[in-house]
Amino acid sequence: MDHLDVMVAERVQHVLAKRGIGLNDLVKHTGMPAAALRRRLAARGSFTLCELARIAALAGCRTAELIPRVGEK
Repeated sequence: MDHLDVMVAERVQHVLAKRGIGLNDLVKHTGMPAAALRRRLAARGSFTLCELARIAALAGCRTAELIPRVGEK
């Protein structure tokens, strides 16, 4: 597990939970298979920028909110 993948997965999970967005909604909106989304949300793989942009659009936030800043822990 890459530390950056963990940080991104945590941010995505937080935003989705805050907005009440479930896995089924995410699958429909992103077109990604549920298994792939589960892996990425568990930080066992990296989200692409395109995937993060689709998630941000669904959640009504900026893509940058899902990406940690340099030096952030």
